[in-house]
Amino acid sequence: MKYIQTGLFLLTPFTVSAQTLLNNEGFVLTEIIIKDSVSAKDLFDRTTVWAQRKHPKYEKVNAVGGTSKVEFDAEFKIKPKELNPSHDYSGKILMHVKVEVKFGKYKYTVNKVKHVADNGKNSGGDITKDIPECGSMFLPELTWKKIKGEAIRDANILIEDLKDAMSAPVKLPSEDW
Repeated sequence: MKYIQTGLFLLTPFTVSAQTLLNNEGFVLTEIIIKDSVSAKDLFDRTTVWAQRKHPKYEKVNAVGGTSKVEFDAEFKIKPKELNPSHDYSGKILMHVKVEVKFGKYKYTVNKVKHVADNGKNSGGDITKDIPECGSMFLPELTWKKIKGEAIRDANILIEDLKDAMSAPVKLPSEDW
């Protein structure tokens, strides 16, 4: 009995730490990109121009900027590729994007990715969940996996667009005339 109590006492810290590992933020894509000898102002200008530019695959809404970061929500349209789908999940994939800049580097973070259906009853919610918010009756497992895959592809499209925008200098209108 004494050995069992000692064993349980020793295993307690491991079970507590395992719970904290499971309670993470969910789906997060983040990366720090080094841009040698590029000023923070130049990187911020590139970020601002990118945040204002239209893209054919997604919209940028609720944009907020400061002196060193830009944040917005990206909205991708999603709809079933079938003619008469048994589960209509047409709607949007939403994700939060934050770009922070410092001298010679920038960091992007894409998180809070969720599915919102146009009809409301088929909204899947957070893509990290195994079962959608609306339940598996409205979005079966295979359909939910399709939505998750589409959301991950959309996040990668957004990241590639950001990297392309940050690789070229921006020509801002000069104040000299």
